[in-house]
Amino acid sequence: MTAKRTPNAETIRWWVQMEGPHYAADAGRYDDLLSAFDDALFDAADLRPGERVLDVGCGTGGTTIEASTRVRPGGAVVGIDVSPPMLALARERAESAGAAEAEFVEADAQVHAFDAGSFDVVMSRNGLMFFDDPNTAFANLAGALRPGGRLAFLAPEGPDRSEWIMVAGIAAAPHIGIPQGLGPNTPGPYGLADPDRTRSILDEAGFTDIRIEALTRSMRIGANIGDAIEFIRTMPRVADLLAAAPTAEQHAALEAVRDALAPYLSEAGVVMHDNGEWLVTATR
Repeated sequence: MTAKRTPNAETIRWWVQMEGPHYAADAGRYDDLLSAFDDALFDAADLRPGERVLDVGCGTGGTTIEASTRVRPGGAVVGIDVSPPMLALARERAESAGAAEAEFVEADAQVHAFDAGSFDVVMSRNGLMFFDDPNTAFANLAGALRPGGRLAFLAPEGPDRSEWIMVAGIAAAPHIGIPQGLGPNTPGPYGLADPDRTRSILDEAGFTDIRIEALTRSMRIGANIGDAIEFIRTMPRVADLLAAAPTAEQHAALEAVRDALAPYLSEAGVVMHDNGEWLVTATR
């Protein structure tokens, strides 16, 4: 008899054991990085007082807490994520911020039994690319929205539009190899890189008025080159590659990254300018 497969099991393991603790430990830096796109996301979501909002892949709670300030009075925001370390920090942050409208749920949004039509808005900042079965996941999210409810989310355009990752990655690759799990249109950071595929998924899930806009923003990855390298080397996929490489190759990789980052150093820190995200909006 074939054992029943748990949806998103590998992704959940990764975010529980590896990526989640890393994000929680460096939450402030990730908020600074990703906030470059926040104004566009919140403008698109157009949150209003009294609305109920679902923040998918809420992570350490930055967008959930901000959303909670926008639905006052009378509204509520539910942040959902699979990573206990990130949710623990999100709850601490919400309490410190006095965000009584925010609550957090540990669950997989692909299969979680949401009350039908219970949200006015579903939003996400880079949290919807990891599903094993995006068709099922977006159908489930559509069911959580009331008729006429709104969807607004961000997702990276692809590796070639992720300068903050690829400059260092290309420099280090000859010495330590290429991280796994970064392929386009597979569960991972670039799972929604193809806008035509994304449109098809949303259409099949029952969404209408689908709009997909390309955004480009600058992202600051460190106060200086040493700070940026320390951040990069602690990313779990990079840390695994470094740990598996001989010492000489580790040093060579880090020196190559140092040289590659040098042109991006300014008074503002190490700033990468060509970073693209899709801003996607739709209506149920």
